[in-house]
Amino acid sequence: MTVELSLLLSGISVAFAIFFGISSKNRNDRKDTEQETEDRAATHTLLMTKLENIADDVKDIKRDYRETRTEVQDLRDRVIAVEQSLKSYHKRLDGAKTDQ
Repeated sequence: MTVELSLLLSGISVAFAIFFGISSKNRNDRKDTEQETEDRAATHTLLMTKLENIADDVKDIKRDYRETRTEVQDLRDRVIAVEQSLKSYHKRLDGAKTDQ
Protein backbone atom coordinates (compact mmCIF):
# COMPACT_ATOMS: atom_id res chain seq x y z
CA MET A 1 0.00 0.00 0.00
CA THR A 2 2.84 2.42 0.65
CA VAL A 3 4.25 1.64 -2.77
CA GLU A 4 0.89 2.37 -4.38
CA LEU A 5 0.53 5.57 -2.37
CA SER A 6 4.02 6.73 -3.35
CA LEU A 7 3.31 5.88 -7.01
CA LEU A 8 0.04 7.77 -6.81
CA LEU A 9 1.76 10.82 -5.30
CA SER A 10 4.52 10.61 -7.90
CA GLY A 11 1.94 10.40 -10.70
CA ILE A 12 0.06 13.39 -9.31
CA SER A 13 3.33 15.34 -8.96
CA VAL A 14 4.27 14.59 -12.56
CA ALA A 15 0.79 15.59 -13.74
CA PHE A 16 0.97 18.90 -11.85
CA ALA A 17 4.50 19.54 -13.15
CA ILE A 18 3.34 18.97 -16.73
CA PHE A 19 0.23 21.14 -16.17
CA PHE A 20 2.21 24.02 -14.66
CA GLY A 21 4.91 23.70 -17.30
CA ILE A 22 2.37 23.96 -20.11
CA SER A 23 0.49 26.81 -18.46
CA SER A 24 3.77 28.66 -17.85
CA LYS A 25 4.76 28.18 -21.50
CA ASN A 26 1.37 29.46 -22.69
CA ARG A 27 1.62 32.50 -20.40
CA ASN A 28 5.13 33.27 -21.66
CA ASP A 29 4.01 32.90 -25.28
CA ARG A 30 1.12 35.27 -24.62
CA LYS A 31 3.42 37.82 -22.98
CA ASP A 32 5.90 37.52 -25.86
CA THR A 33 3.10 38.10 -28.36
CA GLU A 34 1.88 41.13 -26.42
CA GLN A 35 5.41 42.51 -26.21
CA GLU A 36 5.95 42.00 -29.94
CA THR A 37 2.65 43.74 -30.65
CA GLU A 38 3.66 46.69 -28.48
CA ASP A 39 7.07 46.86 -30.15
CA ARG A 40 5.49 46.79 -33.60
CA ALA A 41 3.02 49.49 -32.62
CA ALA A 42 5.85 51.68 -31.33
CA THR A 43 7.85 51.08 -34.51
CA HIS A 44 4.86 51.87 -36.72
CA THR A 45 4.17 55.05 -34.75
CA LEU A 46 7.79 56.14 -35.13
CA LEU A 47 7.74 55.41 -38.86
CA MET A 48 4.48 57.30 -39.34
CA THR A 49 5.90 60.30 -37.49
CA LYS A 50 9.02 60.28 -39.64
CA LEU A 51 6.96 59.98 -42.83
CA GLU A 52 4.79 62.91 -41.76
CA ASN A 53 7.93 64.98 -41.12
CA ILE A 54 9.28 64.05 -44.56
CA ALA A 55 5.95 65.01 -46.15
CA ASP A 56 6.05 68.38 -44.38
CA ASP A 57 9.61 68.94 -45.59
CA VAL A 58 8.60 68.11 -49.16
CA LYS A 59 5.74 70.61 -48.94
CA ASP A 60 8.17 73.27 -47.71
CA ILE A 61 10.54 72.52 -50.57
CA LYS A 62 7.71 72.78 -53.10
CA ARG A 63 6.61 76.12 -51.66
CA ASP A 64 10.18 77.44 -51.76
CA TYR A 65 10.54 76.24 -55.35
CA ARG A 66 7.36 78.08 -56.39
CA GLU A 67 8.57 81.26 -54.70
CA THR A 68 11.95 80.97 -56.39
CA ARG A 69 10.33 80.36 -59.76
CA THR A 70 8.16 83.46 -59.28
CA GLU A 71 11.21 85.54 -58.35
CA VAL A 72 13.11 84.30 -61.42
CA GLN A 73 10.15 85.20 -63.63
CA ASP A 74 10.04 88.68 -62.09
CA LEU A 75 13.77 89.11 -62.70
CA ARG A 76 13.36 87.89 -66.28
CA ASP A 77 10.66 90.51 -66.85
CA ARG A 78 12.88 93.20 -65.40
CA VAL A 79 15.82 92.16 -67.61
CA ILE A 80 13.57 92.31 -70.68
CA ALA A 81 12.43 95.79 -69.70
CA VAL A 82 16.04 96.92 -69.18
CA GLU A 83 17.08 95.46 -72.54
CA GLN A 84 14.22 97.29 -74.29
CA SER A 85 15.19 100.50 -72.54
CA LEU A 86 18.83 99.97 -73.51
CA LYS A 87 17.87 99.45 -77.17
CA SER A 88 15.86 102.61 -77.10
CA TYR A 89 18.77 104.47 -75.52
CA HIS A 90 21.19 103.19 -78.17
CA LYS A 91 18.85 104.30 -80.95
CA ARG A 92 18.61 107.77 -79.46
CA LEU A 93 22.36 107.88 -78.92
CA ASP A 94 23.02 106.79 -82.51
CA GLY A 95 20.53 109.40 -83.72
CA ALA A 96 22.27 112.09 -81.65
CA LYS A 97 25.68 111.17 -83.14
CA THR A 98 24.41 111.40 -86.72
CA ASP A 99 22.91 114.82 -86.02
CA GLN A 100 26.27 116.30 -85.00
